[in-house]
Amino acid sequence: MKYIREKIHLGSLFVKFFFSFVVLLVAVTLTMTVLLYHAFSKSSTEQINEISQKRLEQSSSMFEFIIDQARLITLQLSVDNDIIRSINSREAADDYYLNNASLRKINDLMLTNKNIYSITLYNGQSKTLIGTDRDKAYAEAATIEWLKEAPVQSLGRAVPRKLSIEGATRSVQNVYTIFYYDKNLETNEITSAIIVNLTIDSFVNHQEDEMKSNDGLMILDQKGHIVFGFEQSGFLADISQRNYVQRIIEADRNESFTDKIDQSLSMVSSLYSEQLGWYFVSIIPYDTATEQIAAIRQVAIITCLVLLVLAMGVSALLSGLLSSPLSRLARNTLRFQAYTGELPEGKLSEMEILTRFYSNIATQFEQLEASSRKSRVSLKAEYLKELLHGVRNPEPEDTEEYKLRVDLLKSAALYVAVLKLDNIRELAERKEEIDHTISTVLYSFTEQFMLSRVLSEMVKVDHDIVLIFSGEEAALPDAVMSAMLELQQEVAWTYGITVTIGIGRAALSAQEISDSYLSAKEASLYRLVRGEGSIIIYEDAISRLNNDFDYPNAKQKTLFEIVKAGREDKVEAAVADIFASLRLAPYHKIRLSVHHLLFSVITATSANPSVSTTSSNFIEMLGSLERKESLQQIEDWFVEFIRTTICRSKENKKQQKSDLAEKVAAFLEEQYGNPELSIEMVAERFHYNGIYFGRLFKELFNCLFLEYVTELRIRKANQYLKDSKLTVKEIGEKVGFLNSSYFVTWYKKHTGLAPTEYRKKH
Repeated sequence: MKYIREKIHLGSLFVKFFFSFVVLLVAVTLTMTVLLYHAFSKSSTEQINEISQKRLEQSSSMFEFIIDQARLITLQLSVDNDIIRSINSREAADDYYLNNASLRKINDLMLTNKNIYSITLYNGQSKTLIGTDRDKAYAEAATIEWLKEAPVQSLGRAVPRKLSIEGATRSVQNVYTIFYYDKNLETNEITSAIIVNLTIDSFVNHQEDEMKSNDGLMILDQKGHIVFGFEQSGFLADISQRNYVQRIIEADRNESFTDKIDQSLSMVSSLYSEQLGWYFVSIIPYDTATEQIAAIRQVAIITCLVLLVLAMGVSALLSGLLSSPLSRLARNTLRFQAYTGELPEGKLSEMEILTRFYSNIATQFEQLEASSRKSRVSLKAEYLKELLHGVRNPEPEDTEEYKLRVDLLKSAALYVAVLKLDNIRELAERKEEIDHTISTVLYSFTEQFMLSRVLSEMVKVDHDIVLIFSGEEAALPDAVMSAMLELQQEVAWTYGITVTIGIGRAALSAQEISDSYLSAKEASLYRLVRGEGSIIIYEDAISRLNNDFDYPNAKQKTLFEIVKAGREDKVEAAVADIFASLRLAPYHKIRLSVHHLLFSVITATSANPSVSTTSSNFIEMLGSLERKESLQQIEDWFVEFIRTTICRSKENKKQQKSDLAEKVAAFLEEQYGNPELSIEMVAERFHYNGIYFGRLFKELFNCLFLEYVTELRIRKANQYLKDSKLTVKEIGEKVGFLNSSYFVTWYKKHTGLAPTEYRKKH
């Protein structure tokens, strides 16, 4: 305290610091007061509704994510070879191996996706339902009948419904279903289907916790039926006649209002999800909400007051701590000025000495900084960049101030062109350095080349060169197009690189320059379709697009059939057919379609059914495609990749058959003496269907199963007859015949000799 009392006198640094902190505290207090006023000026209803809207957005996002995952799983199943055979093949019902493989894949998906309640496959050829849970699968028989008449979109929105299950205990489950099915339009029969049912158990538990705090969530469909919630009316109940429901459905935007529900005033907020086609509704009792807001206000005000008192104490402490070193700094400054002969006239306070010294240093620094800035950055370039980015509008005096060659305000129309470098992808490890170097050299070259031919303004934006030139409203001047073509030829001849030029739509006023620049950048992106070294005019590129573009699923299906058949010679034509459709699509849809095609090809050709967009293999190949600068390069990549995949698949199948033949032969060597030996026994041992294994056996050994076993037993019997003293009866038992007379008859039939005759000759 003694130290502080010594410091408190007018003109001292302590007093000035203290009053400065007090003024700062007053300003902060006023600011906090204004913020609190604005924060609490809204009514309790508005604040609670804002909170409710955020909660509804979170709930909507969670539901949309879960449904999207289910739709992706359904799509993945629909392109899986085993699943396709299970739902379309007439012999699928009797194929044990195929059904086992399909069920294993379904089980894997259900184990990794806890929200999936059941997955059922339906084969319209054999009228069979397949699922990991038999009771849940049989419950879908009624669903198949319902699908014949129901207008449900395949792979569309999730359909909420009640699933009745009959088993050890009868139950009804509330589920959300994603359908993938094919229907015969003439007979209305369902020919095949994949039915994926979801439950939202984890989300329900979370909502039950919120219900305990008097905060409820309810989801309605577009007709006012309850899709989710804790309403007493129950799941899928029709509550469309209620006033607050009608108000929500009839509104064309998200609603927040108060209404009387069950004789008590409640606050209602709603949010509509376009993706799901559902209304998310929050209903909160009014009294509970206002009590919470009042408590928050009280805590905030008390906290502000406590902080203000603490800040006053800290201000006094900081003033004392800061004044001492600044006083020493002022004395050192005076000594320095005395040494340099720059002592100020008259007696100055410590703060004045420091202020003048700082002012002098700051002035010198600003002069140096301004000089450096002028040498590094062209004021004209900065001005043009601001025009292109739409943060500045041209003024009449700008032409003279910046020495513009193009009068931006008097031109009938203005055009913007963007020049992009090509052909340097192979130097990816030094790309940024090379981009900067080449673009700098190219900028200088372009400036000299264009100024001698066309009046234009030019500026470098990132690694691109941007030109602004005047023209007519109707079309680009011929001189401009000729200059652009000559520039491309000169750059290719001089530097060995190509340049793509995108020209934006006409700007009929200087204020539209930024729009023309954006359209020029978009036009340059279509080098992906037109190829490197193109001149692309925005209006021309847009006019060629098919804005109603739909992904060519039928052509993709044809490609997969070729892959499945192993026809390498047909791959190039099938891929070219798909990319012919992509060339007419908007740029963003081309990129999305390429991603989708890559994922579909990997999924259809991979032995691992869990391949997804998170796999390292997919990410690596996607990165390779992103580096391709033309659609032709991407098309060639797909042709090579698919051909390699087919060759690898053929080699794997050949090796698998060779391994299987060795194992079957070894097994028959062990079992030839078994009287029960049959093709069904061998098929079961190696997990194959008996009928299918018969065909496979002939393919592996080039003979029928019975012929192979007969030859094996005769060979073994001959060895025993020559090399042992066993009786004919004992030898018959050794090779699988319990009846000795039948063995003699059988042996003579196949060798022409009785066993004793063969023994005598050998």
